[in-house]
Amino acid sequence: MTFAWPGLTGEFRQGWKIILGCSIGIAAGVSLLFLSFSIFILPLTSELKVSRGDLGSVQALIITAAIGSPLIGRMTDMFGVKRIYAACALAVAAIHLWASLFANSLFDMGLTIALVGLLGAGTGTVVLSRPINAHFKEHRGLALGLMAVGVSVLAIMAPPLINLVLELWGWRGAFFGMAMVSIFAGIPAVLLLVPDGGRAGSGIGKPAAASTPTDRRFLRERDFWLLALALITMSLATAGAASQLAPMVQDAGLDAATAALALSFFSAGTFIGRLGGGWLLDRIDPRYAAFLLTLLPAIGFVVLLTAANMAPAIMLAVTIIGIQQGAEIDIFAYFVARRFELAHYSAIYGALVGLGWIGNVGGLLGMGKTYDHFGSYAPAQGVAIGCLVLSSLLLLAISLPKKVDPA
Repeated sequence: MTFAWPGLTGEFRQGWKIILGCSIGIAAGVSLLFLSFSIFILPLTSELKVSRGDLGSVQALIITAAIGSPLIGRMTDMFGVKRIYAACALAVAAIHLWASLFANSLFDMGLTIALVGLLGAGTGTVVLSRPINAHFKEHRGLALGLMAVGVSVLAIMAPPLINLVLELWGWRGAFFGMAMVSIFAGIPAVLLLVPDGGRAGSGIGKPAAASTPTDRRFLRERDFWLLALALITMSLATAGAASQLAPMVQDAGLDAATAALALSFFSAGTFIGRLGGGWLLDRIDPRYAAFLLTLLPAIGFVVLLTAANMAPAIMLAVTIIGIQQGAEIDIFAYFVARRFELAHYSAIYGALVGLGWIGNVGGLLGMGKTYDHFGSYAPAQGVAIGCLVLSSLLLLAISLPKKVDPA
């Protein structure tokens, strides 16, 4: 007897393979380095004779993803998911191998980060959310959430494993290991489980012919710029908070051990946001779902501003900020697929992600600089609340076509 999950069986009968392949592909790609980079800071500062601040500046070179995302997105529409993912994963693996063998200076590490940021976009959601959106219609939000769960699982499992490799073989051995994960886990998962097109046999989401000229009509669409501004303001509010979360919690009057626990609550929130946010997008008007999920962390910042020395309230605040961080991929991948032509999905989503890096960098720099200037995170938290309110209203203004009956 076969178990059937009512309402899900049709899309998930073959779609579970796509979700699994995309989830493994994302977890084995560029995310592997950037979710665990803090583990490398001490061994790198020791061997390369540089400061933690120097490495922090080098890590900011991930901004090259702002260039790589739209270019790789367009190439995915032209040549298909499998070719682009495999080429980018091999390139990222080669960069990791080069670093493990030859990196001996801060410049070498900066070059590594910049190249991984530029080409690593091909191992992330710009490429791998495309087959999810192409296959799933009725349960697209949930499927995107399930795909993003791979990143949450990675955030939990990777740090202790990488730390073990660091203890046994040093940071060079860890870079070598990450290259092997890309080659022997990410690439096979995508090649074997993920179609280039969408729903099997339907032709939905097939890659455009390589000779097709770039379609930039979306740049003249009001809704694209509403989405871009919403993503920039959202990232401006939350990227800096995520990077400064532990000291922010301590600034609210809690000790270092509780601040470390807050990071776990934040990670739990991202997990809830990825699954719950995707589910909500399928169940109610996506604009209302996005409005609620974006306004939620604004409440979290209000709590952080007003709940000094109140550990339960602060834990709740960081959890709901994490929920929004987890739901971000669901929201924007869903809106692009629903609002624009799927044939140009990766180019449009890639351009959106590239613009979103404006907010990411602004948040990363602004949160720390605000504290340096005022001796408090409160002004930046106030700005974050305003940005999130604006972002939620912009998402509410998007025009979405009616959902097509899958029958």
